[in-house]
Amino acid sequence: MQAGWFDRLHPLTKLSWAITVAIAAYITPTPWGAWVMMGVAIATPLTSAQRWPMYRTLFGLFVPIALSLFIIQGLLFPTPGYGRIMLGSYSLELGGLYVASISLARIVALGSGLLAVILTTTPSVLAQALAERGMPRSIEYILLMALQILPDMRQRTHAILEAQQARGLIITALPSRIKALIPLIGPLVVGALIDVEERAMALEQRAFASTNPPTRLQQIVDSRAQHIGRTLMFLTIGGLIIARVSGVWS
Repeated sequence: MQAGWFDRLHPLTKLSWAITVAIAAYITPTPWGAWVMMGVAIATPLTSAQRWPMYRTLFGLFVPIALSLFIIQGLLFPTPGYGRIMLGSYSLELGGLYVASISLARIVALGSGLLAVILTTTPSVLAQALAERGMPRSIEYILLMALQILPDMRQRTHAILEAQQARGLIITALPSRIKALIPLIGPLVVGALIDVEERAMALEQRAFASTNPPTRLQQIVDSRAQHIGRTLMFLTIGGLIIARVSGVWS
């Protein structure tokens, strides 16, 4: 699959973009600012070759959040003055839906941008890009492990389930799935502990504690245009924060 425009960007450019969109969505005092940033964040996957997997993930993540927000704000925490919709014996406050839409816009702006970065950037490449900008190697390793823990656990869980099913474990309905969790926990925990020991030995053999700069097999391509773009994004963030704190934009 040919990489899209967003896929080819430097990891720090993607991360700067996600942070800028998220901060702008939360710091703008007007509701339309949050809605605009949400639209920008949702449109970001259109520039990626993985747009449809991204949108499926976004739909699965944010539809339950949206329903919860609209129900809670509309029924349990009403905001009077905007009218209401009668649903039988319940009244759905439009003011609560208005507040829920702003909260949802900010959550989607934050989550969509970060999800675009995670799904289009290999964790090792992102950690290497941060390390090349001066991040300590210990922080690089912690970040890399944090980004890889869920995929590693998912892969290990899938392998254990396949091995148990090959030995006669039958998983059909919900009760059998719950029962299968018990024999799954033991191998999963033991495998995780063994993996930690193997990683520690590998780090020791690769001179992890050495103060010399490591040799990178993969070079991350950066450009002057992207560097200027990141600088402008950070200046934008600083300007938004100063304007909001000083009261110029309130």
